[in-house]
Amino acid sequence: MSDSITTAPAKREYTQLLRLHEHLLDRLQEARDELTAPGTDDLIRTIRARTGSAPDLAPVRKAVEEAIRALKLSESGIRGAVINEPEHAFELDGITNIPAYLQRFLAERAANPRFHYEVMQDEVRGWVVCWKEYTEKGTVRGYGQFYERPYAWLED
Repeated sequence: MSDSITTAPAKREYTQLLRLHEHLLDRLQEARDELTAPGTDDLIRTIRARTGSAPDLAPVRKAVEEAIRALKLSESGIRGAVINEPEHAFELDGITNIPAYLQRFLAERAANPRFHYEVMQDEVRGWVVCWKEYTEKGTVRGYGQFYERPYAWLED
């Protein structure tokens, strides 16, 4: 009886912590998107044209990517502590840290026989999930790709 009393609040706090992780992840991804946006590059070019030197944003981009990765690792550890039932977790071939939105996306569609996905490893962007969904007539209804590190190639 005492286990259920202490376990339920712990799960509630872990769930709140996961929501905080998702919120922080959204903010960090927005920051990464702003740093890699064409407008930012235009601003740096303008500064370089006026002053002769420009700020180097590569270390900032790298730090944001590292923060995103650290947050995902932390989220993975928390999910491991909270989710004991295997039916809640969806695992891809060897990928243990799937973002929650991608986990839900694939779990909802995996039972559909017209939904197909493939997992590949890219040396720069990490794992890549390529998916296609077909209609009953065999035409492509939707397709896409998800990357572990979608903007990693910009660091080079």
